[in-house]
Amino acid sequence: MKKHNNIYTSRWFYSVLAFFLFSFILTNCKRTHPPPKDLSKLDWILGHWKINEGNDFETWIKINDQYYFGRNFRIYGEGDTTVLETIDLVIRDNEILYIPTVKTPKGDHQVPFKMISDSDKYFIFDNKENDFPKKISYTKFDQNTVRARIEGGKRKIDFQFIRME
Repeated sequence: MKKHNNIYTSRWFYSVLAFFLFSFILTNCKRTHPPPKDLSKLDWILGHWKINEGNDFETWIKINDQYYFGRNFRIYGEGDTTVLETIDLVIRDNEILYIPTVKTPKGDHQVPFKMISDSDKYFIFDNKENDFPKKISYTKFDQNTVRARIEGGKRKIDFQFIRME
C-alpha cells in the first residue's frame, strides 16, 4: 500500500510543480512589440489642414524620421495669426509620444501623451494623469479627411480636418 500512495504522491507533486512552472512562465513572459524605428506609419497626418471649416488650421511637417512637428493656429481678419499650440510627435525611450505645448498665463506648458494604439487609419495617445484631455486620437477617413478627438471623463470634442493641399 505504501508503494501505491507514493506513486500518487509523486504524480500529485509533479502535477502541482508543472502547474506552478507553467503559471510562472505565462505571467512573466510579456508580449513585446519591437520598438518603433521611425514615424512613417503616421505620414498621412503630414500637410496643411483646415479645421471645422473655420479660421483654425493645423500643419504637420517631418523634421526627421523620429520627429514630426505640428502647429495649431488661428487666422484673424487680414492675416493676423495666433499660434494656439505646437506639437512634437517624437520617438523617445522606444515609445511614440505626442507632446503638445500650450501657452498659459504662467508660460508654455508641455503635456506628454503616450501612443497606446495605432493602425494605418488611426492613432491614439493617452495621459491618464492629465485633467483634460486624457486621450487624443486622429482618425483618417480618406486622404483628405481626418477627425481629431480629445476626450476625458464624459467630455468628447471632435475636430474635422480637411486637407488644404
